[in-house]
Formats: sequence, structure tokens, C-alpha cells
Amino acid sequence: MKKIFGYTIFSQLVVFSLLISVVPVIVMFSLLFMRMEKMVESELNSSHQQTVSQYTKNVEEKLARYQESISYIANNTALIQAMESVDANLQQRGQEISEEVAKSLLLDRPSEISNCVVYSLDEDNPVYGSRVAMMEAAEKEPWYKRERMDRRNWFHYYSQAEKTQVLSLVMPVVDVNIENYTKQQLGSVKLDIDLGKFLKPAGNGSYTVMVYDDNYELLYASDEKRKLKIKQYLEEKKFPEGFKKQYMTEYSQLDDFQMNILFLFNNSELVEKQGEIYLLVFPALLLVLLFALGFAYLYSRKFSSRVEQLVRKFEIAETGDLAIRAPIPGQDEISQLDKKFSHMLKKLEQLIQKEYVQELEKKEAQFRNLQLQINPHFLYNTLETISSLAAVRQVFPICDMCQKLGDIFRYSIGKNYGEYVTVEEELRHTQNYVFIQKMRYSRFAVFYNVEIDTKKQKVLRFILQPIVENAILHGLRELASSGTLEISIYNEETCMVISVTDDGVGMEKEKVEELSQYINSSDNLKDTGRSIGIRNVNQRIRLSCGEEYGITIQSSPHGGSSFFLKLPLIFTEEDKDELQFTNR
Repeated sequence: MKKIFGYTIFSQLVVFSLLISVVPVIVMFSLLFMRMEKMVESELNSSHQQTVSQYTKNVEEKLARYQESISYIANNTALIQAMESVDANLQQRGQEISEEVAKSLLLDRPSEISNCVVYSLDEDNPVYGSRVAMMEAAEKEPWYKRERMDRRNWFHYYSQAEKTQVLSLVMPVVDVNIENYTKQQLGSVKLDIDLGKFLKPAGNGSYTVMVYDDNYELLYASDEKRKLKIKQYLEEKKFPEGFKKQYMTEYSQLDDFQMNILFLFNNSELVEKQGEIYLLVFPALLLVLLFALGFAYLYSRKFSSRVEQLVRKFEIAETGDLAIRAPIPGQDEISQLDKKFSHMLKKLEQLIQKEYVQELEKKEAQFRNLQLQINPHFLYNTLETISSLAAVRQVFPICDMCQKLGDIFRYSIGKNYGEYVTVEEELRHTQNYVFIQKMRYSRFAVFYNVEIDTKKQKVLRFILQPIVENAILHGLRELASSGTLEISIYNEETCMVISVTDDGVGMEKEKVEELSQYINSSDNLKDTGRSIGIRNVNQRIRLSCGEEYGITIQSSPHGGSSFFLKLPLIFTEEDKDELQFTNR
């Protein structure tokens, strides 16, 4: 089976098509040819049987006429009177009897009659003529002994004079006395029939006739060339296999004369008929085979070309070219695979583009962070100088602001922090920022609602401060009176939630939808100014944690706004060890 599937689809389809089309066609035509051969053979046999039947019927009819003729001679009253007459002289009696015999032989084919003679038993009144003789003369003939041996009203013998087999019909000439009811045999009538002429087939002799008796003695052969072989076969009482293959044989019998007739029909006619069948069947078979082969080749080539086209698309995609090319036509599985593959390429290209854009944004964020690290010692030293001058003059709020601002700078550009920090560190940085903002805007209060278990968990650095900044600048600063800001951090099932809620001016529903669409879009949209910080935070969360995490917004006009940050649960190494110990 592995060897079969080791070839190309085109080769497999061609072989399979040949098996399911050519083989059945060959089998079908073989059966058809055999059927037609049998029909031809049956037709020839029927024709041969008709020939045999007609030939046998003709022979039997002629024999019946000959028997009728000899019976007429034997019962001829004038002939009987001439045989009994004693007054007429010898020559006259012989002439009268011969004339009566000649008159009685009114047959269609007189040439078949070799001789017809009346033999008289009346030794006291001998008689001689052309067709009459005495019985003592017959005793000298070679046939006489055989006739006596057979004791039949017919016999056959080979005539040396005629050089042919002769069939003799014999019938006694009897005088019946109706007065005293007695009968007297006056002699016998013998009618000799030349079997060579009598049994000769009519027509063009398209077959051979062999006649033999019950002792397998050959009496007649219409073909002298085969006569010796047939005679040999009859003596051996067996016909060879080659003889049966060369001829179609039929048999008939003349039961009344114990003669068997063998008909030999040459197989050349059958061979000729078979040749006609060949000329009829094989061109049709060849035409069907060519059609089947052509159809199998074209179908296999068309099918395999579609498969090859699909394989070429795979090969091109392997090189990195994800362009979608012309679809493969059709509604079968190959076209469906092509559609699925094109859809996969489209999705893959979108994912690659998205990944590429996200990587660019990540690099841009890193570049901005690097910009913030320009000459950090200069900033630290400047803040220390300002803090010292404020302490000398006893302006302690300035000292506190410088301290908080320095912590913010250290958190922003410090190399000791990684991409992820603890909730406690991120919250401390946010508190420093809120402290400075409260120095600027003293009309709001801040409340922290943080679960203790969340302080050691990991979050992305700089994700809370931009959200708080947005709430202060765009929510609370617009109020005419004082406002409140609440920061809550808690775990919810398999994730951590950070909510920043203010009771500021809020937003319309359309504005909320527009802002949500903007911060969740992966395209490089034009910055809206007030929302770029929120979008950066949301994109960082989705890039680092997954598409299921990010920011959701709830707001209503004059009802404040709430920002919910959904993050995965990430623990420090100490928390992991503690959790494993607790689970034990």
C-alpha cells in the first residue's frame, strides 16, 4: 500500500481510472465477443442441421421412389405374363420383359441407376434379354453370395465394372393365383443404384459427405482427397482431436438401409464469421478504450493540476509571501481547502501586521522612557539644591514636594525596577504623584481601598498613575466645588481589578463609546490629547497580558467616571512559596 501512495496523485488517478474503466470494458467486450461467437456457432449449427436434414430428406425420398419403382416392376402384370408365357420364342419373351422393365423405370434421375435386371427362376423356360436373365447366371456374379448372406431386400457391394459402390434393391416377382389362393415366385428384380451419383450433394459442395455402414465400411465420400483418411479413421473407429478442430461434424442415419452419414463442415466459415466479429468488436473496443484512456488522462491531469496549484500556494507561503492569489475554481474539497487556506493567510497576515504595530509601539514607549533618563543626576542635584534652600528658609512644603518629585524621578528612570513591580510600589508612586497634585489643586480628597493580599502581587509599572492623572485633570479639576477620588484594588476570581472612580463632570454615552473604541484600537490613530495616556496603558496591558485583559470605562454626565483595569494574578516568589506551603 505504501508503494501505491508513493507515486504522484496524477499517476495514482490514471491507474485507478484504468482499473475502474478499462478493465470492466475489456471484460464486457470479452463476454460480448464470446456471446457473439456462440451466436455465430449456434447459427452455423442451425444452418448445418438444416442442410443435413434437407440432404437426408432428399436421399430418403429418392430411395422411396426407387423402392416404389422396383415394387411396380415386381408387380407388373404384363411382365409376369411374359415370364409365364411358354408360347413365345426366347428372344421375344426377353424383349417383352426388358421393355416392361424399361417402361417401369420412369425416374427423375435415370443416370443414378446402374442397372435393373429381372432374374427368372423358371429353368424349363429360359429367357434372356437386355434387362432379363436366368438366376443361374446371377449365381456367377460376386454380389450373389452377399445377397444370399444378408437375406435382405437390399445390399451393397463394390462394382468392379463401374469402379464404384452399388446399392442394390431386390424384390421377388410373385404370381398370385386368386382362384386357389396360391402364389409362386417367378424370379427377382434387382435395381442397382450408383452410390457415387446417388449420394452426391447438390449445389457447390460447401461440405463433405461420408457414408459408411454399421461395420464402419466406407460406402461413399464426396471428397476423394479425404477419402483415404476417413477410411483410415473408420477402420480405427476414432477421429483425432485435430480433425474435430478442423471440421464441424454432423451425423445422420438411413435406418432402413443401415447407413450412417457423416457431414464435414469446414471451420473456415466459422473462422470467417469470427473474423467479421473481430472486425466489428475490436475497433469498437479500441475506440472505447481510447475514449476511456483519454477521459482518464484529462480528468486526472485536471484534478492533479488543481492539487499542484494548491501545493504551489503552500510552497509560496513557506517563503513568507502571504499574498492571496486567484482562487481555485470549483465546489469540491480542493476549492474548500483553497478558501480555508486563503482565509488562514489573511488572518495570519493580520496577526503579523498587528504584532508588528504593537512591537513598534512598544519600541516607541521604550524610546520615550529613554528620553526621560537624560542627565538624571542633574535633576537630582537640582532638586537637592531646591530642597536645601527651602529648609534654610524654613519653607518645609517645598522640601516635601522636592522629596516626592525626586521619588517620582527615581521610580520613572530607576534601573532597579523592571517591567513588573509590586502593587505596593506602584501605589507608592501614585501617592507621590497625588501629593504633588494636591499641592496644586487642593479641592479634592483621595481614598484608598486596597486589599492586603494584593500588595505583594505584580503589576505593570506606570499603569495606575496615568489613570489617576486623567481622573484629576479631566474629571475633578472641572468641578466648581471639591471632589473625591477613590482607588480600589482587589482580587476577583482569577484576575485582579484596579478601579479609579471620581465624582467629577463625567462624560456623555457617545464620548464613552468613542474613548473605548480609541483605546482598544490596534491601528495608528491620531492622538486625541486627553486620552493618549489611557490608550498607552490599555495597549501595554493587552500586549503583555493578553487580549482578555485591559481597561473598561463607565461614565455618565455629572455622575463621575470609573476606570476598571483587569489584570492577571501575578505573584512574587515569596507569595508563591507561601501559597504552595498553604496548599500542602
